[in-house]
Amino acid sequence: MRVLFSRAATGFVLALTLFLAAPRAVVAQTAAPTFGQPTISGIQGVGFEQDIRLDPTNAHRVYTSVPGSLSSDTSWIWHSEDGGKTFKWVTAGTAKEGKPDPCAGGGDTELAVDTAGNLYFNDLTLANFSTARSGDHGASFLCSNTGVPDAAVDRQWYATDGDPTNGGNIYLSNDEIGPGAVQCPVSGSVNNVLAMYRSPLPGGSATAGIQFGPGFKITGVLSCDEGIMGNDEVSPVATTTGQIVNGLPTTLAAPLKHIYVIHDDATFSKIAMGRCFPVTFGAPVANVSDPSGLNCVNLPVAVLGAPGTVKTGGNFPTMAIDRAGNLYAVWEQAPVDTLGKIGNTSLMYAFSTDEGNHWSTPIAIPTPGLLNNVFAWPAAGDSGRVDIAFYGTSAPVDTTTGGPSNCPNGGPDSVNGVWSLYMVQTLNGHATSPTFTAPILVGEHYIHKGDIQTVIGGQCGDRTLGDFLQVRVGSKGEAQISYADSNNVDAAFAPHGMYAKQNGGTGLFASSSPVSGDPILLNAASDPSGDAKRETDGLTSANIPNLDILQSSFSRPTSANCHPAGTPCYRVQMIVNNLSLTPPAPDTVAVWLTQWLVPADPACTSSSDSCTKGGKNSFVYFESNPASTTPTSCWSGQNAAQVLGGGITLTYPGTKQITASGACSFVLGSFGAITIDVPIADVSLDTGVNPFSTNRLYSVTASTMTLNAPPESVPPNPGGVGIFTGPVGGVLFDLIDVVRGYDVDFSVASGGGGCHEGDGDGHIQGENSGKASFHFDEDRCEDNDAEHVDASDPSGNMDFHSTQILSVAFDNVAHTVTITGLGTDNGLPVAFSVVGVDSSIVPPGLFSIALSDGYTNSGNLLDGNIVLH
Repeated sequence: MRVLFSRAATGFVLALTLFLAAPRAVVAQTAAPTFGQPTISGIQGVGFEQDIRLDPTNAHRVYTSVPGSLSSDTSWIWHSEDGGKTFKWVTAGTAKEGKPDPCAGGGDTELAVDTAGNLYFNDLTLANFSTARSGDHGASFLCSNTGVPDAAVDRQWYATDGDPTNGGNIYLSNDEIGPGAVQCPVSGSVNNVLAMYRSPLPGGSATAGIQFGPGFKITGVLSCDEGIMGNDEVSPVATTTGQIVNGLPTTLAAPLKHIYVIHDDATFSKIAMGRCFPVTFGAPVANVSDPSGLNCVNLPVAVLGAPGTVKTGGNFPTMAIDRAGNLYAVWEQAPVDTLGKIGNTSLMYAFSTDEGNHWSTPIAIPTPGLLNNVFAWPAAGDSGRVDIAFYGTSAPVDTTTGGPSNCPNGGPDSVNGVWSLYMVQTLNGHATSPTFTAPILVGEHYIHKGDIQTVIGGQCGDRTLGDFLQVRVGSKGEAQISYADSNNVDAAFAPHGMYAKQNGGTGLFASSSPVSGDPILLNAASDPSGDAKRETDGLTSANIPNLDILQSSFSRPTSANCHPAGTPCYRVQMIVNNLSLTPPAPDTVAVWLTQWLVPADPACTSSSDSCTKGGKNSFVYFESNPASTTPTSCWSGQNAAQVLGGGITLTYPGTKQITASGACSFVLGSFGAITIDVPIADVSLDTGVNPFSTNRLYSVTASTMTLNAPPESVPPNPGGVGIFTGPVGGVLFDLIDVVRGYDVDFSVASGGGGCHEGDGDGHIQGENSGKASFHFDEDRCEDNDAEHVDASDPSGNMDFHSTQILSVAFDNVAHTVTITGLGTDNGLPVAFSVVGVDSSIVPPGLFSIALSDGYTNSGNLLDGNIVLH
């Protein structure tokens, strides 16, 4: 979204009356969803308005994308092949910059994946869309700089039906800038028209998703019927509902799947829904043909109030369709007083059970404790089951000071608050009075501090999070969410892209509910061997053993055991497949890096960066630079960013070398190790700023990377560069290996907090078939037995026995134990991580195991139990 709208306001009394009179839904009492590890999906690039798509042919494959900037001509696509545990740029991305195709771009991005697994990418250039398709999961793309036969287009959304390269269709909805009315109330001049396009053209399967036909204008030229449109979706249910002709509905000869797109109007006081279906490309004959290959009608959803007395636009209205074809509309809404001041923003909801012909009376979704909510995005499953993700804060609108961005007109742009990612769920979404869960905190901590730019607030506030977040439904009915976290020194322009996945509670598919997924790991994580590959420029290298991480761990030894002794430290360790110090060509520097998030106490009042910007993204790394007079070294610092054209991408330049004797050590060879003792003071928040948690570090992520110069060789400029006001510096890099994220909790570490008991014995479903058995005993101080873990899965050819326990962490809140160490699988050495969930408190219990040779399995207990005390 790039269009700026003006503001006008009248009639506060009417707006407030309408707003308060809207029915409110009831908070539901259900098995609320829970979420696993918040994962840093964007180690490179930035996290501005990250979208997400899931591959229906592979439940483990996830795609996300983010725009760089029009002036950089670069956007990014990430992929995960392990169910969202780790992310890297798609293989087509250019080395160190990540641009996935040769066509122009850098504006808004959109992804789609069809039923055959083809990946579609749309990148805004304002003059047109650059459209691309990949048939090899992002290793290569075919693209065009002129995807549609129009110009001056904006904010695109995709929806697919089947395989467009083989009889299916892909639909593109977007705004055309300017053909709307010359002047409209509230929005002012230069107004939009909503259009939908279809691909492929007749006989054009080779250019499916690359070349689109003429657009069908859903809203009228020279009208005020279009403000900003939200997403489009294809109904899974085919019907015979035809075009409305002379005000009367018609019936099709054969059922077709309809495509819906939600939008508001230029006065931001109405919500409407475009309904389309495919027809033959040709002369305009209702229900038969059209030059666009589409027939569409614009249906009213809700009138919010008189223009200027109430306002939507926080930022897009959004919609979802369940498996039964029911429609759900969600939008943000705020009252406007007679002075034009905008109040707090609430979430509104309506549904239709007859293809959008009639809609329920809008209701306010209850969000107790939250006063302002934005960027709501729904996803639907079985009939009536809907998830809605959004950012929310307890802080009110402040039109006196205007918030951090000095926005005097109100709305979310005038809020000075801490914003978190939440989700609500309804299981009876089209009942007379739908019930919702209370807001569920998805991330473990808040993700943004200050205000948020919205259309409601006049696009005055902080735009670092972009314009939206997204949620999709996984193969088991679980929510998967892409979002951003700006709590770092470059908060204004370089948020991390983040990903979260539901791991428990009620899902959107009744047949696979409750959801079961990976718990949050504590203090360590293992990683499969063989996945340390350079994936750039369309090529995938062989595994690089010296950059292939097998295990990452994090601890806080006693000060007496630190290097130097007496200085409080964190100890960061990696176990590597086969450690050597030679960087792989063509690069000359190799880095083994561990980073983590340290959000600040939301009540902090300091003027220092780590308070005003929400926290720090700290890191340490071990560097091999054979050409240097100091061929190995260790460094600490916090993230920065480097200019890429007119945009920016995250970097990690060390700012303080770790030089104490014994603090930067390594052991070469098979199962080699890197150990870094970093003074806690060097990676903590600024003096006087308390952390969000005194005992926990978040989203600890280990990775390896190669560079053509040491990362610290371009120190971050604290004054910024050009429009970028935060630290700019560091060196671009290729990401080689990534370990799944974990948290560090010093209150539950092995040996801390007294004696714990952890025993487990039973079976879970085998990786491929049958059952997998497990047994562990982690309670030496209880029964003096040797600690050990054993597991066997004939279907996965796994026979594991631990040989060394490196870390045991009990979480008394989540009722889990995390165990990591070394062992053997069928006699061959491996690193491992195991998680057990208490059977008596979270029945029936869960067991999860990951070995560095690639074996992974997780599931609810079929028999036996896990007991944690």
